[in-house]
Amino acid sequence: MQLFIITGTTRGLGFSLAEEALKAGHFVISLSRESAFKMPSFINIKHDLTKIKGLDKKFLTALKKIDMKKVKAIHLINNAAIIGPIESAEHFSLEQIDTHMQVNVVAPMYLTSLVLKTFKKKKCFQTFTNISSGAAVRTIPAWSLYCSGKAGLRMFTDCLADDYKKTNNLRFLDFSPGVMDTNMQATIRKQKSKTFSRLDDFKQLKEKNLLLSADKVAMALLEVLKDPKAIDKTHYDIKDLL
Repeated sequence: MQLFIITGTTRGLGFSLAEEALKAGHFVISLSRESAFKMPSFINIKHDLTKIKGLDKKFLTALKKIDMKKVKAIHLINNAAIIGPIESAEHFSLEQIDTHMQVNVVAPMYLTSLVLKTFKKKKCFQTFTNISSGAAVRTIPAWSLYCSGKAGLRMFTDCLADDYKKTNNLRFLDFSPGVMDTNMQATIRKQKSKTFSRLDDFKQLKEKNLLLSADKVAMALLEVLKDPKAIDKTHYDIKDLL
């Protein structure tokens, strides 16, 4: 049995990742607003990722329900993210900036630290995957917060890969899932063209059926994680896996 710790499993890629992991007979600890599955091998930790305080206690309590002696590999997948606000920086409020960075950057960093600390003495393979984006490496109009957060998370992943390169059982991945047919894409398509100049481009992706299914992306990532020993790089792109 392997243990998957996944954020944002209510819908989209997170839901698909949890579903496929459960189908494969693994145990899933979810950190989401709602519990997506009702089965013995699934535990949902209901927690607001904009507020980290208290998360460690909830996580350790969840672990007590699992026979860790049976766990042969541990996978943290930082999937939860928000896209907004989509607008120029002059309109940002402090609350918007704080909320965005707490979910997209601070929570993944903290969870990585928590999992590293919790399982430091466990010798099985442990993987840490941060769901990335093309926005991490190129600018997109009105996405300055999202681009910056994803770029920061990408650098965090690179730093960890370097810091722990001599620790043989740890793997750190930056995974770019491409453009998927999810609620985030629906949110993007609801923007106003005067605020988001690339609105038509994203509408055409949907109209031309160019969006990837979350299920297909989830299966591709899980195939990579299936054999942690074989993971030999930090950056993975869905285009290279399909």
